[in-house]
Amino acid sequence: MRFFTILGITALFASLSWGNPQCYREGYGSLITSADETSLVLKDGTMLPYRTDTLKTSWEDKINHADLATQLVQRYDAGGSETPPPYLFDPGRLRYQPFFQALYGKDKKAIEKNLVTITWPTLRGSIKLPVNRVGGVDKKLYAIGQEISKLPKNDRIWAEGATTYAYRVIKDTDRLSMHSFGIAIDLAPSTTQYWKDEASSETAKIGYKNTMPLSIVRIFEKHGFIWGGRWYHYDTMHFEYRPELLAPSCVEKAK
Repeated sequence: MRFFTILGITALFASLSWGNPQCYREGYGSLITSADETSLVLKDGTMLPYRTDTLKTSWEDKINHADLATQLVQRYDAGGSETPPPYLFDPGRLRYQPFFQALYGKDKKAIEKNLVTITWPTLRGSIKLPVNRVGGVDKKLYAIGQEISKLPKNDRIWAEGATTYAYRVIKDTDRLSMHSFGIAIDLAPSTTQYWKDEASSETAKIGYKNTMPLSIVRIFEKHGFIWGGRWYHYDTMHFEYRPELLAPSCVEKAK
């Protein structure tokens, strides 16, 4: 891995002014009927504010009280370099929870009505995984598994131990995990890396670690899933469906 440079830090601050509500239209297609600097409207008529009044001056404010604009404040770098992310650069980790509840289910009962089962290939056969069907997330994750099954064994081994739906909050927070919506998957949990194993504070200085091969990462990104290994607060086992960050006109171009 190459350590980030002044150019990486510059890119971080440049990204803070980036954001386009049309990324939601482009990413979610027919699920969203309109999006502008005022509001976002879903196909069922649900209207969400693009910005909320909650203060977002500190990092803790942003991570705990994100809105739709905040979700896009850092531009995701799909398929790109192996350079560790700059300090506090977590594109996709800032989430507006009401948006995902409106799309995938407002509570546990509603979410579970939208879950279907897919087959996920492993080196010893296949397993069944519950995944949300809204927007075709289930079909995309199934396609990802099929592509991964064609990789060399040395890469495929990192797709073992897959887990998806679990209605729970993120460790040490009251924010729902993306696993709660059935739109996230963890791979190789016993051999990948998680930032909280190094530090607990959101603003702590931490060193980057990763063993997940980019061959797997790029397959996920091609189908609209982002990777937690592109975060300063790295979670290298973690992938979640976030097509607004991977919309063709919105994604950071690969280096």
